[in-house]
Amino acid sequence: MLRPLQQHPHFTACLRAGGRCVVETPQGLMVMRDLRAFQVGLISRGAPEMLRAEAPARTLRLFTPDHAMDDRLRLRGFVQIHAPVEIAEWDITAPDLRKGLRKTWRHALDRAEGLKLSLTHMPPTGDHWLLMAEQRQAKTKRYKSMPLWLTRAWATLHAKDSLLIEARSKGAMVAGMVFLRHGSVATYHISFATPLGRQLEAHRAMLWRAAEHFAGQGVERLDLGTFDRKAAPGLAQFKLGTGAQARALGGTWMSVPGLARMRAYRTRQLPSGKKA
Repeated sequence: MLRPLQQHPHFTACLRAGGRCVVETPQGLMVMRDLRAFQVGLISRGAPEMLRAEAPARTLRLFTPDHAMDDRLRLRGFVQIHAPVEIAEWDITAPDLRKGLRKTWRHALDRAEGLKLSLTHMPPTGDHWLLMAEQRQAKTKRYKSMPLWLTRAWATLHAKDSLLIEARSKGAMVAGMVFLRHGSVATYHISFATPLGRQLEAHRAMLWRAAEHFAGQGVERLDLGTFDRKAAPGLAQFKLGTGAQARALGGTWMSVPGLARMRAYRTRQLPSGKKA
């Protein structure tokens, strides 16, 4: 089974190393947080079987299914609080990966041939130049960055399952990218490029080199993460231009202690096709 990063034992170990409370069940992983009168149990990229997972009493559950399962969630008293997002999944088992690239993507990749790329594992220190640059970029562009402690924990516990690619032009560092491998899947983690790196198409060169590297190791799929066609069409084109397939996740759903049982009862009493 190709597990998503958020449901893999490597991720569980990193969360625990970072002091997070994790509940493991036969069905998957739930991360627990305290919120005054309630505990919050977060299930990210969960399988349908996670609906059967038991949670401590008075637990407000947030569930982001890996696939759509709206009817089953409503029958369990869940309320949708966020619409589904799309992710890009790149099957890298094809014998000729380059043939699957879109024409414009392939031509842009050709312009990056002059870059010198190095492939190593992520060091456990939290002050690596790429981490610092990505943190500054997140503040400037106002997006939520991956916490440093998570990357550091992965590099400490699972260094051989990390891939750090650095790009240089005429000896100067212009870009970097990190992937995390979990079983037969590798997930894009973070990246950064200087203006020169972007001009030289460093992101394409690094992503392409990562695909070649992981394909040679028997990895079946690259998870390129989420994208928004309307808010960031350029990023969507970049990810899908590899030949990656777009797939919608199941949205974000909430189950409030006490209310969930009432909503589930009401949903079962409604005529077919109606929503509570």
